[in-house]
Amino acid sequence: MINLIEDFKGEATGQLIDRGRVVDCLLDLRSAAADQTHLVTLVESVLADLPGKNVVETEWWIETLDRVAAEAQPEPVT
Repeated sequence: MINLIEDFKGEATGQLIDRGRVVDCLLDLRSAAADQTHLVTLVESVLADLPGKNVVETEWWIETLDRVAAEAQPEPVT
């Protein structure tokens, strides 16, 4: 999952990114997280609140990917 997120971040250049591409990436993340309910819920929430009509600000996209990556980190063992 983290590698997938890093790939998506690497593709995000410029100030705007095509909204359709963002949707495709989010669907890929949802599929990759199929066994982690909290991640599926997070991705579905992002999909429901996706900004823009045709494009999304790259800054928002990177922040969203960072948030998903943070949630995807394994819980520390105590």
